[in-house]
Amino acid sequence: MLTKFKRVLCPVQFDKNSEAALALAKEIAKQNGGKLFVLAAVTPHADPTRVAGAAMAAHDEKVAEQELARLKSELADIEHETILLIGNPAEEIVKAEHDYGVELVVMATHGRTGLSHLVLGSVAEHVVRESICPVLTIRPK
Repeated sequence: MLTKFKRVLCPVQFDKNSEAALALAKEIAKQNGGKLFVLAAVTPHADPTRVAGAAMAAHDEKVAEQELARLKSELADIEHETILLIGNPAEEIVKAEHDYGVELVVMATHGRTGLSHLVLGSVAEHVVRESICPVLTIRPK
């Protein structure tokens, strides 16, 4: 028997890949009469005590707030909650699973391989390894 996922988490980065993941997450939650949690995790800059670091962090947070506000109108036809967190994205996503009782994570992956994957790491890979629930990843076309 397939689980009816009623609490779906979709981490977003406000790019084309995230749009595809969000559309799928919304459809899954909608079909199951569930709730969609849209999460934006802003990475803190290395040294927020420096003026440039603090300004960059504030800018990134403001942009994320604006983008989440924009998404609210697109999600008006489904029960949803938008979440903005500051921290390591992979860790914040896994923590949000626990905090919001999520049953499914739907997220985009950038599809990096080789050296760029080793250097930049993979948020999706970390989430898949540490998740307490199923994770559906969407690869770029």
